[in-house]
Parts: sequence; structure tokens; C-alpha cells
Amino acid sequence: MGSLRSWLQEIELRQFQRDYLGREPLARANVAQPAADSCTWHSLAGMLESRPDDVLVVARGRDLELPVPRSLSHLRRLFDAGIGLAIRSAERHSASVSRLCRDFAEEQPGQQRVIVFATPAKTHGFGWHYDAEDVFIVQTAGDKEYLFHKNTVAPPLSPTTPPDFSLHARETTPIMSCRLIAGDFLYLPRNYWHVAYAHADSLSISIGVFPQ
Repeated sequence: MGSLRSWLQEIELRQFQRDYLGREPLARANVAQPAADSCTWHSLAGMLESRPDDVLVVARGRDLELPVPRSLSHLRRLFDAGIGLAIRSAERHSASVSRLCRDFAEEQPGQQRVIVFATPAKTHGFGWHYDAEDVFIVQTAGDKEYLFHKNTVAPPLSPTTPPDFSLHARETTPIMSCRLIAGDFLYLPRNYWHVAYAHADSLSISIGVFPQ
């Protein structure tokens, strides 16, 4: 059984692709521990030491012009100031994350956008936003609460349509929530509004898959 099938549990892959993909969120508890083991604080240290070139330093919805940390001790200093990271194309900097993404692609093919998020306790990185791709999230360490709801006010993202996340203020659809700990899984359809708040220092992997 591949990664996605094990995360879905009793839902068949074909059923997920028919009834959920691009349509409805789905969460499962304690189904993704092998995936969580692929992205630990130790493996994050290796990613930082490899000097990734596509990293956002973020805090409370703002991108910060700060040097990217190259060690866990440097990252800890940022965490103490409420500042976290988003490492984009993380599969290029971690063999274990790369294996996870290859395994995942066997069941859900498509162009991937892979991000590892490191978020300090009692804060959040990005503000309310939505993505052009379907997002498959595995919490690998810590404790994070995701808020999300359907987007009825902003157009789908495209190369010719820049995002206007301020439109979230107009959204009236009901907000759902899901609290994840290590080994939990959450699927969010493309174009869904979402934001995540860390209750403890947290790591998560987001595998985004663009619709074909």
C-alpha cells in the first residue's frame, strides 16, 4: 500500500479522486507516521546545512528580509522571536522527503510543489490564503491547528491572475478546523482558504499537486 492509500484508510483511492479531490477537505488521525518520520528536526538540520536557495522567512503573515538559518541553533533563535520558515522544493534537500514524494506520485501523479514548514509555538507563518494546487499535509512534529473554508469570493490563481488575499475579508462560508499532531494527515482542495496556528513548535510537509 502506497502513502496516499494508507492516509485515506477506508476510502478507496478512486473514491477519493471522484468525491474529494478538488471538492472537499479530508482529515485522518495517526495514519501517516512513516511520512512523519521522513521529516524530523534532525532531517531539518540537514536541509538547512545544505543551504537551500528557496526559503521564506515568515512571521504572522509577513515575509521577512532576514538571513536564512543554516543550523538548528540559528533557527532556535528565530523561533524565540516568533519567526518560522517555509522551505520550498524541500525534496531537493532531503533524500527521505524525496522518497516520500516519489512514492506519493505513484498514486497521485502530477506536478508537485513540496514545502516543509517550521513554525514556532503560539504563532503562524502565512496568513489567510489559498493555493492553485490540491494540498496534502502531513504533520511531522508538534501540534498545529488548521482553519479552512470554501472560497466563493476570489478567482482561481493563474499566471495572469495575481492573488488578492485581502478578499478573504468578504468570505462568509463556514470556517472548519482541524488540529493535527505528528502522524496526522489533512487534505485541502485547491482554492480553499486556509491558515495554520502552531500550538507547539511544529514541522509539517505540504505536497501540493497541480490539477492535470
